[in-house]
Amino acid sequence: MNSLYIAMNMLRRTIFQKKGFLMYLLIPTAAVSLIIGVMGKQTDNRVDIAYINKDQGTLGAHLIHELSLLPDYRLQEQQSEASLKDNVVKQKVSAAFQIPDGFSESLLQGSPAQVDMFQLNSNEASITLKLTLDSQIARYQDTTDLFRKQGLQEAALREAVEKTLTQMEKHQVKAQMTDLGLYVNPNMHIVIGFMLMFMMGVINNTVSVIMEDRRMRTLARTFTAPVRSFEIILGNFIGSFLVGTLQVVVILFVTRYVMHYEYGLPFLSQFIILEFFLLASMGIASAVAGMVKSSTNMSVINSLVVTPTCMLGGCFWPVSLMPDWMQKIANFVPQKWAIEAIQRMASGQTLSQMWMHMGVLTLFALILLGIGSVILRPADAEVG
Repeated sequence: MNSLYIAMNMLRRTIFQKKGFLMYLLIPTAAVSLIIGVMGKQTDNRVDIAYINKDQGTLGAHLIHELSLLPDYRLQEQQSEASLKDNVVKQKVSAAFQIPDGFSESLLQGSPAQVDMFQLNSNEASITLKLTLDSQIARYQDTTDLFRKQGLQEAALREAVEKTLTQMEKHQVKAQMTDLGLYVNPNMHIVIGFMLMFMMGVINNTVSVIMEDRRMRTLARTFTAPVRSFEIILGNFIGSFLVGTLQVVVILFVTRYVMHYEYGLPFLSQFIILEFFLLASMGIASAVAGMVKSSTNMSVINSLVVTPTCMLGGCFWPVSLMPDWMQKIANFVPQKWAIEAIQRMASGQTLSQMWMHMGVLTLFALILLGIGSVILRPADAEVG
C-alpha cells in the first residue's frame, strides 16, 4: 500500500504536469510519427520505365500492354527519342526502350525483331526489363512461326496472330499467389528502436524524481516512517511503469490508427512485448537511481546508460551488422530482446513462442530491481 501512495505521487509530479505531458507523451509520439512519415512506411518497389512505340502494327501495342500489366514497372510514354534519352541521362527513369518502326512486320515475316534499349548503366531494373522484353518477343515469334508453318499468309496470318495474342492477354490460366505475410518492413527496426529509446526516457524520470526527493530530504523523512527501502523503490518503479505504459498506449494508437503504419503483428502482442521491455527499463532505472548520489551526475545517465545500450541493442542499425563480439554483448541489453521479439512476430511467429524473450526481459527487471533496493540508502542526503 505504501508503494501505491508513492507511485500515485510520482504520477502527479510527472504526467499530470504540463512539462511531464510534453516530455513523456507529446514529444515521443510526435517524434516516432515523424520517423514513420520520413522513412518508416513501405516503399513502392515499382521502377519507372520510359518508352516510345514507333511501330505501326499491332504487335508493338500488345508488347506495351503486356508490360503495363506487370506490377514491377511504371511505364511513361515519351514523344521523342531526345526526351527519352534526356530522362535516362537525368536518371528520371531506371531504363528506357524504343519499339522501332516495322517491328510487327518483321515478326510476321519471320525476321528477327529487336527492341532498342537505353540505360545509363547496368542495374537490376534494366537487366530484368531486357529479360522481360526478350521473353515477350520470343513468345510473339513462336506464335507467328506456328501459324506460318500451317500455311497462313498475309491477312489470314495477321488475323490469327491478333486473335491469339488477344486471347493470351486475358491470362485465363495463371498462378495464384498466397501472401503469408512472412516479411518484415526493412525500416521497422528503426521505428521500434526510436520508440524504445523514448521509453528509456522513463529512466531519467525515475532518477530525477528520486534525486529531487533526496535533495529535499523527502526520501529521508519517508524512511523515518514505517516504510522500507524496498517499498520506496517499488513505489517509484510502479509510478514510472504507469507513465511508460501510458506512453506506449498513446504511441501505438497514433502510429497504428492515425499514421496507419503496418507493424505486421497484432496490437496486443506488440503491447505485451513493450510492457516487458518497460519492466526491464524500470529495473535499470532502479539500479541507476541507487548509484547516482548527486544531481550533477544526471548527465551521465544518457551517455553511459541510455545511448550505449540503444546502440548495442539495434535501435539505430541491425545487430547483424555489428562484429560478432558486439553481437554477443548485445545479449546483455534489453533492447535487443524486445526488437528481436517484435520482428519475429512480424514474420509470422506467435506471442507464445516469445517465452524466452519475455523471460529474459523479466529477469532484467527482477535482478536490477533487487540491486536498486539494496544499494538505495534513503537516509543519505545528496552528495555535494
